[in-house]
Amino acid sequence: MRNYAGRVLCVIMFALLSALSVISVSADLPNIVIFILDDVGQADVGAFGNAVVRTPNIDRLAAEGMRFDKAFLTTSSCSPSRASILTGLYPSATGAPNLGDPVPADITSLPQLLRQAGYYTASVGKWHLGEPFKSHFERVVEPREESGAADWLPELARRPLNKPFFFWLASKDAHEPYDWYPPLLRQDPAKLVVPAYAQDDALTRQLMAGYYDEIARADANIGRVVDWLRAQHLLDNTLVIVLSDNGSIIGGAKTTLYKEGLKTPLVMRFPKAIRSGVANQQLVSAVDLMPTILALAGLSPVPDTPGVSLLPTLNDPLQPVREYIYAERNTHGQPHFSRVIRTKDYLYKRNYLGRRLCNPIADAIWDPDIPRNAGHAEFYDVHLDPDAQQNRIKDPEYRESLNSARQTMSVIMAQVKQEVPRLILQQCQLRPMHERIRWPIPSADE
Repeated sequence: MRNYAGRVLCVIMFALLSALSVISVSADLPNIVIFILDDVGQADVGAFGNAVVRTPNIDRLAAEGMRFDKAFLTTSSCSPSRASILTGLYPSATGAPNLGDPVPADITSLPQLLRQAGYYTASVGKWHLGEPFKSHFERVVEPREESGAADWLPELARRPLNKPFFFWLASKDAHEPYDWYPPLLRQDPAKLVVPAYAQDDALTRQLMAGYYDEIARADANIGRVVDWLRAQHLLDNTLVIVLSDNGSIIGGAKTTLYKEGLKTPLVMRFPKAIRSGVANQQLVSAVDLMPTILALAGLSPVPDTPGVSLLPTLNDPLQPVREYIYAERNTHGQPHFSRVIRTKDYLYKRNYLGRRLCNPIADAIWDPDIPRNAGHAEFYDVHLDPDAQQNRIKDPEYRESLNSARQTMSVIMAQVKQEVPRLILQQCQLRPMHERIRWPIPSADE
């Protein structure tokens, strides 16, 4: 009996010591919260220079942390972009390169690695990644209302208290159609400044007003979580990241490989490792987030992945971490196949397959390559021509840079297994008349 009691006591003591050990370890590890916005362009957030849309909470995170003015996604289509962020791979390597493709369960991912390291991992809000990938999180809560944010705070509160946590908080804002949602703010369409790349008409202004209202609502939801973390004394030990999955539908930025489609409003706050109030000008790719988070959590990087840790530039914003970004355009409503290399000086784009729509909807715009008379290859000087309007592909002044870009793209595409189609740019493809017309209809010979 005495031996039995002794054994029970030993078991209890071991359990207590184990619990204390877990608590001690968890106190040293950073919590991680990623806010992923839906269809929000970098230029449409206050911290990045927009004077109309109201984003005080994101702006405060940027002031207390670091914003990245040259942060680019690996694609400008929702689900493949999210898969790329969570796996640290280019879309073609994730097994889910097209819109709506389910992410395979056998792929290595950030939530999977954090879970193995003792983190509690949860996705709350918009999912869009397929059923198999849900196994990489301990808990997946899909949205039950329009914003996708109603369960953010309840799920944070119900987490286990003896573990560090990783939350993927996925907003449905600011995805259209905007007339579904009661606006948080009443933007006056007549007072808005329409981007140069968009058609300035009543429809565009109406869409912009709803779009800005939803960005404001997303910002308010982010603020509620940050305020809660602050009240719980968790904020300063929590790495907070804000970004979007692609550019907006305004002017057809979404699904393109130009800056309007790929630039994301990336903000990171973690006072233990990130300088505050800095506008970082270094090139950053979405695949860099996974190795950065793993490094901050004290975990090893995944071999043979294209991302690099941002720790050097988090400590010293003048320190570059990469020479170029690479991005893909695959099927999004219509089949497309384009690839892009972008450096601080130029943009090189290769167009293999494109389908131009005569009456496009918001998420499947006509191929921008044809209206730009770009053909199969494009090369732009991003200093002289930031909006990529003057194709320099035949300009001898850029021959050396062009050859370098071609070589880099060939190497990447050889590393990432993908079926490259033959070169073809199709003419105008008619859509059924019952589908909504969202954008001005170009002529067939434009």
